[in-house]
Amino acid sequence: MIAATTLSQSCQAVMRNKFSIPTLSLFSGAGGLDIGFLQAGFDIRACVEIQPSYCATLKENLHSLAGFGPTTQILNQDIRNFDTRPFRKMGIECVIGGPPCQTFSAAGRRAGGVIGTEDERGQLFTSYFRILQELRPKVFVFENVYGLPGANGGGPWREITSAFSKLGYTLRAEVVDAADYGVPQHRERLILVGYKTGEFEFPIPTHGPDSANQSALVSVEDAIRDLQSANEPFHDKLGGMYGHLLPLVPEGLNYSYFTAEMNHPEPVFAWRSKFHDLLYKVCRSEPCRTIKAQPGKFTGPFHWKNRHFTIAELKRLQTFPDEYELVGSYTSVLEQIGNSVPPRLAYVIASSVRDQLLVQKRRPEFSKRQPGFQSTFRQRQRLRTKEFEKRASAAIAERYGAIRVPAERPKGKPVESYFFTPANLFDRSMVSERGEAKYTVAVAERKTHISIKFKALEATQKNAFSLEIKGLKKYLPHFDTLNVEGTADKLEDIFHVWATIEGALKKRSRFFTLIDIYGHYANRGDTVKIAGEWGFAESGTILRAANWLTSSENCGDFVDLKQFASLVKVKETSIPSLIEKLRKIRFDCRSSLTHPIIGEGRLICTYPFPLLSPRALVESRVTFSQREDEFAQVQA
Repeated sequence: MIAATTLSQSCQAVMRNKFSIPTLSLFSGAGGLDIGFLQAGFDIRACVEIQPSYCATLKENLHSLAGFGPTTQILNQDIRNFDTRPFRKMGIECVIGGPPCQTFSAAGRRAGGVIGTEDERGQLFTSYFRILQELRPKVFVFENVYGLPGANGGGPWREITSAFSKLGYTLRAEVVDAADYGVPQHRERLILVGYKTGEFEFPIPTHGPDSANQSALVSVEDAIRDLQSANEPFHDKLGGMYGHLLPLVPEGLNYSYFTAEMNHPEPVFAWRSKFHDLLYKVCRSEPCRTIKAQPGKFTGPFHWKNRHFTIAELKRLQTFPDEYELVGSYTSVLEQIGNSVPPRLAYVIASSVRDQLLVQKRRPEFSKRQPGFQSTFRQRQRLRTKEFEKRASAAIAERYGAIRVPAERPKGKPVESYFFTPANLFDRSMVSERGEAKYTVAVAERKTHISIKFKALEATQKNAFSLEIKGLKKYLPHFDTLNVEGTADKLEDIFHVWATIEGALKKRSRFFTLIDIYGHYANRGDTVKIAGEWGFAESGTILRAANWLTSSENCGDFVDLKQFASLVKVKETSIPSLIEKLRKIRFDCRSSLTHPIIGEGRLICTYPFPLLSPRALVESRVTFSQREDEFAQVQA
């Protein structure tokens, strides 16, 4: 097992003067991949990075023991503008780096789909290809997300590997878990090694069950033990909507501890209603899950004492040297750490490339995988899931006892009514008199059914609507169905109706939001079904679109724009303005105009209801009028 001090010392063992392999770093980020190659004896002549904040970190570490040498150039520029001519006489033997991965990543899929090389970021590999073609290094190391080979049916991956092969490189690719190479973090990355001559085999894991000596994985506590205070208390001050839940989460678990699927007697989340990092608390005796670049307030990993990790601790978990300076605000430094390749993993790969392809040592520092080797880290993931279920059961038994007492029916009024007048979408001011109100609401319970009457007092009868929700019983044990009917006056009333529904459900459960009950669109198990039909004074296209979207069957997956245009009887060139109207009332309707990663020709609406939280970003980040002409040209 690698102790924290040994881990830090290994990151400081810079060996570049021993071998001095001329190397070019592309998409350098904060330098995680570079540090590992420097430690293995590669002389990085230049780092090419477009982000000024990352370049500030790279420059801060020039001339330092843990960083770059005096000859390293830090080039803050777009790789598409990179001029290779000054480097052609340097004898560059190795090129390293991986293009931005959003277009192929799991996060990208959840955000709206993966279009891979159709997106301009996915096309950055062509600049990588150009640089290899012009410098002709002996070897290159291309790093990216583990989902790249399977994205879009493997098409982008075949395009990328075919381009590299045409330059005369033999390719070896492998998805590895950084924890198997001494990193106290489970982090899966795709490593592609291309070489002109020789043979290359990936190194056998240095840690874990697949390692030659069965060395234990490096745990979180191993990595940061000397940074801990024995007198530090357990914390309970995270605050916010979910902060009070964190102290209750057992080590190694996340929000799913509070689900019916984990047999929690008082569930507050639907299964897969959130990303798996929500309220994720590390198990100190194991590696942690992947550190994220842009975490939210409730996004883990959290320390076992119920707090966020410090920067010094996160550097250890990512295996950055203690002496390596990360420049910028707390948020910027978090992003730099989360977007980096762990230097320890980079060192193992770099040493293997050095010993097998460039220096060709008889006894390489890291043993090669033998024919027939099969990694088991994916199987171990499934075993960890079973272990998490056991931990949840033990924690529930300790807190609630072995005998489950059925939850009492909520003691709220079985019939309630009120008036309100909204100042805006998020401010529902209650009023006591009908004459002061714009809306009236009546909620009634009958057995397992919730009935809501909603009336816009300025509306006419022809603007009647009705909605129905089924499948609530799994999450609201005393209620299974809900229906709401009444009259609406204008398009914005859709938002107020759904805010009323959310309020009624929250009063009758321990859930916090409507999405917590419905489930996240990218992962939900389709337990809750929604259908309805709206009527407004505003009729025509917007009414047809709203009615089509107010169905769980039509949301959460992609639809072809031509198909959508036909279904709602609208011209394709009018879709941008229609999406803009829908987003103004906070329907999370996405196309290439709002989320370029989606690509042209398709659309997705994530939920059959508006996003009710003011923190949810729904308003478009682009000006529709600036791109409508472009959109029309593409569709034509």
